[in-house]
Amino acid sequence: MERRPPAAEGDRRLAGVATAVKDPLVGRLIDGRYLVHDRIASGGMATVYLATDTRLERPVALKVMHTHLAADASFVARFTREARSAARLSHPGVVSVYDQGASDSTVYLAMEYIPGRTLRDLVAASAPLTLGDALDLIEEVLDGLAAAHAAGLVHRDVKPENVLVGDDGRLRVADFGLARAATTATGGATSTLIGTVGYLAPELVLDGASDERADVYAAGVVLYELLTGRAPFAGGAPAQVAFRHVSQDVPPVSEVRPGLPPGVDELVASATDREPDRRPRDAGVMLDLVRDLRDSLPDAVLDAPPALVPQGEAAAALAEGTRVHGRDHVVALPVSELRDAAAVPAQPTRAETRAELREAERSATRSLPRPSPAGSGPLGLSDDDDDERRRPAAGERRSRRRLLLVLVAALVAVLLAGGGAAVWAYTAGPLSKLVVPNVVPGTQTSAEQTLRSRELTSQVEYVYRDDVAVGGVVSTSPPAGTRVDKGSAVTLVVSQGAQLRQVPDLVGEDEDAARKALEDAGLAAGKVTQDWSETVPEGLVVRQQWGLNVPPLAAGTEVGFTLSKGREPITAPADLQGKSVADATKEITDAGLKVGKADRKNDDTVPKDAVISATPAPSGDQLHRGDAVDLVISDGPSQVAVQEVRGKSLDEARGILEGQGLEVTEQRVWFGNTVQNQQPAAGTSVAPGSSVTLLVG
Repeated sequence: MERRPPAAEGDRRLAGVATAVKDPLVGRLIDGRYLVHDRIASGGMATVYLATDTRLERPVALKVMHTHLAADASFVARFTREARSAARLSHPGVVSVYDQGASDSTVYLAMEYIPGRTLRDLVAASAPLTLGDALDLIEEVLDGLAAAHAAGLVHRDVKPENVLVGDDGRLRVADFGLARAATTATGGATSTLIGTVGYLAPELVLDGASDERADVYAAGVVLYELLTGRAPFAGGAPAQVAFRHVSQDVPPVSEVRPGLPPGVDELVASATDREPDRRPRDAGVMLDLVRDLRDSLPDAVLDAPPALVPQGEAAAALAEGTRVHGRDHVVALPVSELRDAAAVPAQPTRAETRAELREAERSATRSLPRPSPAGSGPLGLSDDDDDERRRPAAGERRSRRRLLLVLVAALVAVLLAGGGAAVWAYTAGPLSKLVVPNVVPGTQTSAEQTLRSRELTSQVEYVYRDDVAVGGVVSTSPPAGTRVDKGSAVTLVVSQGAQLRQVPDLVGEDEDAARKALEDAGLAAGKVTQDWSETVPEGLVVRQQWGLNVPPLAAGTEVGFTLSKGREPITAPADLQGKSVADATKEITDAGLKVGKADRKNDDTVPKDAVISATPAPSGDQLHRGDAVDLVISDGPSQVAVQEVRGKSLDEARGILEGQGLEVTEQRVWFGNTVQNQQPAAGTSVAPGSSVTLLVG
C-alpha cells in the first residue's frame, strides 16, 4: 500500500515562483535552443530556470552554473564528464539529463522538468511521518540511488533538496555528479569540498574520499529526518555540525521518538556508521534492508501516528534537538571553524515555526573547504581570533570570583587549543593517515585512478585467476580499510585471467599414460568411462572429452576420457529357419553382422527360397561386429523326371515308373496290354511318390 503524507497549503513549488528582481537570463534564448521563462531556485553552485526546448518543444529545467564556476576550465571539463555520465542513467527514480553545453559565458545542464516540490518541502510540512510513510519515501530514494550505483555513479550530495516530489507523487533524485565536479573545480583533495554539512559522511569531511557508502550515509540521515522531523546534528555553526559527523555516532531514532521497533534504530545505525566498511556497501543493499524491515512489521505499527519526546527532553537526549532548518547549509568549512566545533559545545535552540522553516529554505548557501594547514595557528586558526573569541568581557568591577572564572576559562582554552592541534596533526597535518579504499571489484585502471585521487601510489602484481576477468583487481596489499601514510604504495593484485593449457592427444594411450599426460599439461583427469571399439584394442583410450581442435583450457580443468573394452561381442540371430532370405538378411545386418555364403539345396520340408539353416548357430562361436553368417537356402523338395514308357507292356512300364518312386495307375481303353499313352508326359519333373496314369490297350 503506497503512502503519501498530505501536501500542506503554501508548499514551495518547483515552478511558477515569481522573480522578485528581474533576472538577466529570463526571456533569453540560451545556445539558440532553450528559451528561459522563469527562475525556479538558486543554490551554491547554480540557478535553475524553467525553460522551453524550442527544438523538441518540451519544458525543461535549465541549471545554469554560477559565473565563477563557468569561468573555471577545470570545472567545465569535469562538469561535462559528469553530465555525460549522468545522461547515460535512465531510471524512473532519477531526474533525466537531456543535454549539456556552453554558450558564451553560460554553462548549463538541461534536465527533465518535474512539476511539484522537493522532499525538503514535504519534510518541513509533514514530518515526522508515520513509519510506513518514511520507509516508503526512503525506498523510492534508494531505488534511484541503487540504479545509479549499479551504473557506477555516486551522487555525493544526497539531501531532501535534491529529491523532487512530482505532482504524480513519485520521487526522483536529481543533481548526480555536480558536487563531484564542483569539488574538483574548487581545489579537490586539498582545499574545498562541496557538500551539505548535515549529510556529509565522515570520510568526506576528513579526506574527501567518497564512494557509494557516502550516499548510503546521507540516505540514513534523510531517513532519520523523515522519522523525527529534525536532523541528528542540527543547530550551531556548520563547522560544529561537520565535526559531530566525524566525532559522534548518529543518535538512535528512539531517543527522540520512543516506541519504534528496534529494527529502525538498527537500520539507521547501520547506514550512518562512521566506519564506511560497516555500512551497507551500496544503495541496493540498503534498499533490501528497508524492504525487509517494512515487510516484517504489521500495518498497525507502520501506520501508528508519530509521538516525539518533548523538545526540551529531546535536546537533553541528543545534545542538539532542533527542528530541521529548512534548507541545510552547503558550506565552506574553514579549519578554524572546525577547531571551534571541537572547543565550544553546541547549545540547544528553540524550535522554529513552519514559517521560519520556509524562510530558512531561502537562506544563502556556501561551499565547504576541507581542513587545510594554511592558517597561522593549529588547524589554520588565527591566535588573535581565537583569543578574542574566548576572552571574557571586561568589567570595571571584578570580584575575585570573576577573576578565578577567567583564569579557569583561559586554562580550558589552552587545553582545547592543544587538542585542536592534535586534531589537525592527525587529520590534515604530517601525522595524518589515509584509509586504503576498497577497489574490489574493479579494473586496474580505475583502481589506479582511485588511489591517485586518495594521494596514494600503486604497484601491480599479476596472478592467474579463472574467477576474475583479465585486468580485474583481485585484492590489495595492504587490504581495504587499512590506515596508511600519505603517499604510501598499495599493491594491486591484478588478474591475468585463467592460465590456459593445451589439451594433449590421449587416444591410443593406456590409462596411466593418459593421466600422466594430463598432469604434465597442467590439467586434471576427469571421469573415466569404458566403451566397445572395433578399432582400438582393449585398455587403450578410444576418445577424450576435449578434442585437439579446442582452444586451450584453464589450468586444472578436468578432461575425461574413454577406455576401449575391445570389440563388442554379438550373438547370431536365432530362429532364421523357414524365414525368407530378405527377412533373414535384415535380422543379421541389424545385429551388426553381415551375410556370408548363401548355398542352395533341395529340402522336402522347407519351402523354396526359405532359409534351411545359418552358420554359426546362436549357441555356437561368439561373433563380433562385422562378422559373417552363412546361410543355406531351400530349393524346395527333390524332383523326378518321368521316363518314356509308351509302347511298352504294362508290366514293363510299371516296373520302370515304380523304380523312380512313382505310383502307377492303369486305365484300359480296349483289349490289349500295351501302353498307348501316359500322363504326365515323359520328361515331366514330378515329386517322388507322384502318380503317373497309363492308358493301356
